[in-house]
Amino acid sequence: MHEEKMKQGTDFIQSIQESPMSEADLRVVPLLLQGIKKLELGEEVQAQDIFRDAVKQSPDSFKACYLLGRTALAQENFTEAQEALGNALALSPENIEVKYLIAYVHALQDMVEEAAGELLEILEKCPDFIDAYYDCGVALQLLGRYEEAIEIFEKRLTFSPDFETALMCAMTYEMLQDFENTEKYYAQALALDPENIMVIESRGKTLLELERYEEAMADFSLALKMEPGSPDAMCGRGQTYFHLGEIEKAECDFRETVELDPENMIAWSMIGQIKLYQEQYAEALEALEKALELDPELLVYDFRASAKRGLGDLEGALADIKLAIEYEPENADYLIDLGSILAEMDQMDEALKVFNQVVSLQKSMDAYRFRGLLFMERLEYEKAISDFDEAIRLGAENADVFLSRGEALYQLGEREKALDDFQRAKETVEADGDIEFAKKCDHFIANLKKFEDGVGNF
Repeated sequence: MHEEKMKQGTDFIQSIQESPMSEADLRVVPLLLQGIKKLELGEEVQAQDIFRDAVKQSPDSFKACYLLGRTALAQENFTEAQEALGNALALSPENIEVKYLIAYVHALQDMVEEAAGELLEILEKCPDFIDAYYDCGVALQLLGRYEEAIEIFEKRLTFSPDFETALMCAMTYEMLQDFENTEKYYAQALALDPENIMVIESRGKTLLELERYEEAMADFSLALKMEPGSPDAMCGRGQTYFHLGEIEKAECDFRETVELDPENMIAWSMIGQIKLYQEQYAEALEALEKALELDPELLVYDFRASAKRGLGDLEGALADIKLAIEYEPENADYLIDLGSILAEMDQMDEALKVFNQVVSLQKSMDAYRFRGLLFMERLEYEKAISDFDEAIRLGAENADVFLSRGEALYQLGEREKALDDFQRAKETVEADGDIEFAKKCDHFIANLKKFEDGVGNF
């Protein structure tokens, strides 16, 4: 950004030459012309020395102060630039260009609050001062004032299409997780620079968030065609395959991603998730450990908890799921995992507290289903049935809900209702093609009928 601003040198030299001369300017005209000549030749260091002499000889020369400030800014000599531009502003208090350059100096020195205030004041007084919009938006974004930043960026775009502004607008909407508008402005940026791979990849990631997987695949495929060795595009395509259920292709892309970029924590975390899905817990744990080694703040503690749980390390799983909950205290999925781990560790009272919390936070079918399963473990059959009834009322069609409610009904002597639930469970899994679970249901039905006939034990 700094280099782009300084490329406007020809324009400002011409404007300074054409503007009227004050008496103070006239005293150092030879030095001003000599310095301007040096600037035209690209000899900025020598020009700065000459303008410095001009200011010493004529401190009231606006042009000398302005030219020194502008040249010092180009050399990133911020202290001298700020002093010289401050003197110029004192000589011409309403000069918008000088005010803008002072704000720009503040921005380059990370004095963002000052820069934002100055730039907003400039735009209020001079709404047609186009250059100030982009810098003002950037400053507001850095301050976390995202809605204000977007308003400024969008105002800038009303003047004319601008790649950098459209890109910043997209990135700011992305921070607000407004992915519809994020995609809109990435598309606008691409209309101005159709072969920008970074933007193509970024739009692909946004389309993933919007679950527009075919369009995301098109963007990642285009990026890989343009740059076959792009780890970001490869990882994005892998994520798209994963969401489309093409797990083998997804894993292949993630493996290639970490070959291209061994420190790509997203690819490592996705490999871990795939291995969890495949119930290969040791490999899942290894991949997730690698991801967390690269970025300890990566939110995959819940997945690592599942890997440890699959390996029988319940203490480790408990520690990890508690870490996940520290980041998202009201995440119902994390709390359900916590309750399930506690139950598996025979800490039933603690598990019940957690499931009660889940139900209070989210009266969902999963919340009631899991608490019902816990009541089954505690042999509290009436409470279990009440929770299973509520889960079914909320839309649960899980075979294990019917099977578990059937078992609870049987234990309370409601054998006809129990048989109905076992048969509903069987019908549910048969519709899903789950042969093994259907056999389990058949076993319950057969045992119940034998028990009723007095020839077996349930």
